[in-house]
Amino acid sequence: MVRPKSEGRVEIDASGDQAGALCELLRGAQHIVRIFSDALSPQLFDHAGLASELSRVARQGRACEVRILLKDSQFLTRRTHRIGALHQRLVSSVLLRKLTYCPDHYVANYVLVDDGGIFFIPNEDDKVCFWNRDDRPLVRHYTEQFDELWQRSSPDPELRFMPM
Repeated sequence: MVRPKSEGRVEIDASGDQAGALCELLRGAQHIVRIFSDALSPQLFDHAGLASELSRVARQGRACEVRILLKDSQFLTRRTHRIGALHQRLVSSVLLRKLTYCPDHYVANYVLVDDGGIFFIPNEDDKVCFWNRDDRPLVRHYTEQFDELWQRSSPDPELRFMPM
């Protein structure tokens, strides 16, 4: 397992502004954002600033995209969510898939920004998340994991009927 580097690491406890920190990290995104999440928790992911940054990345060019991999998509099919609406508007560059297979040891949620930025949300029993603009070894490790799961995932037909 690759260890997160401490240089440049910023920790945020449960009472901190995690959504604001995630938006700050996304402001530096240029090409690709990968999101691995249980269900796109609205407390973290349903914010106008975050949707705006993801939209900016997705619209920057043909090689730019946002990939979102969910363990459970039920929440998105039941209520409005800014990222769900963004997916519906930019379906070719904001890609949303549901896991069909996930090993038990893949328990964390994370956001990967290009090839160096990471926002890491640990298990439920750990209250501190962290982000780092430049942790290439850790991002490389999680990119490999994400890409493997992405290949095994599929678009969820239920997501075509998300509320706007």
